[in-house]
Amino acid sequence: MKHLIYIVAAMLMVAACTSAPQGNQTAEQQQSTDSIVKKGSFKFDTTVFNFGNILEGEQVSTEFSYLNTGKADIIISKIETSCGCTVPEYDKDPVKPGNRGSIRVRFDSNGKSGTQYKTIRIFSNSEEDIFELVITGEVKHEL
Repeated sequence: MKHLIYIVAAMLMVAACTSAPQGNQTAEQQQSTDSIVKKGSFKFDTTVFNFGNILEGEQVSTEFSYLNTGKADIIISKIETSCGCTVPEYDKDPVKPGNRGSIRVRFDSNGKSGTQYKTIRIFSNSEEDIFELVITGEVKHEL
């Protein structure tokens, strides 16, 4: 009978410990919880850029500038383009709330002709998860 009382008492203690609220989170645990809720947010000056008329074989570039309007750092994990002729460059460092970042895009018109429409997909931890930019232009063989 004594052993039964000890077993029941031990079970009650375990149940009380596991169901107690976890009000004493460490700073790291709180920061981890906050980062799940808080996210950065892109606000680009423009999301579409038109190079206009360019000569076939020319390499042109532009820069898309953005502001982090969210409540957490924006971290870009990768950028994909719709064509190997479009090459993005960006800083790998996080962009803090209220700070600006930029994505530089170079387009190589070698072997291209006519109207061009290329997409740049940004994968990040922002509210948008995947954000898309566009470059366009008209490639001519003679201007």
